[in-house]
Amino acid sequence: HQNVYLIAPNYPAGKDHLAGFKRYFKKDISAEVYTKLGQSDYAAEIAAIRAAKPDAVFFFLPGGMGVSFIKQYAQAGLSKDIPLYGPAFSFDERLLKAVGPVALGVKNGSQWTHDLDNAANKQFVAAYIEKYGRTPTLYASQGYDTARLIGSALKSVQGNIDDLKGFKEALRKAEFDSVRGNFSFGANQHPIQDLYIREVIKADDGQFTNRTIEKVFENHVDAYAAECKM
Repeated sequence: HQNVYLIAPNYPAGKDHLAGFKRYFKKDISAEVYTKLGQSDYAAEIAAIRAAKPDAVFFFLPGGMGVSFIKQYAQAGLSKDIPLYGPAFSFDERLLKAVGPVALGVKNGSQWTHDLDNAANKQFVAAYIEKYGRTPTLYASQGYDTARLIGSALKSVQGNIDDLKGFKEALRKAEFDSVRGNFSFGANQHPIQDLYIREVIKADDGQFTNRTIEKVFENHVDAYAAECKM
């Protein structure tokens, strides 16, 4: 793509996500639009996108905002000619139930997908499906990793949480098998991890889900780690 249209809510997370996109996209930005937080009607923004005729649209619109935008974008007929890209949180399995088939083919970025080929992930996904009867969400994977991280630190101090220094040091080491694959903490306590591109598909059981297309970053360190004084 030679030019991309950016859209996000006007609040810190929205600005951070678009800044992250611009950090790596070196072609033209067609427009950078900030909407009202919690907005549900995107008729004006979609009309502006139609007029701008960008090669693609990257959006960060969490929760119900994203559901509304994706549906209205498809209803306007733009998804056929101007593809959408966004973060994994807008294409989580639970949100895909609300969005439906209009999300098919949309590519999104994530640190995890249920089809990642590592032992910890395979065990987690199988156990989750057996217990809940559905594919785990991105949020579930994060919760599971968090529990495993805490468990590894508790094991390191033999359950003695009065040893706060030892417990903190063990947390920083992150000596557990993450469902994401590679996982460690950087100097600023943010994850160092692999990042992937996923695509929304319709699975054999008729449910909408994501499949991993490719790994785009390996052991990725966030942009602000070098500035941390810790």
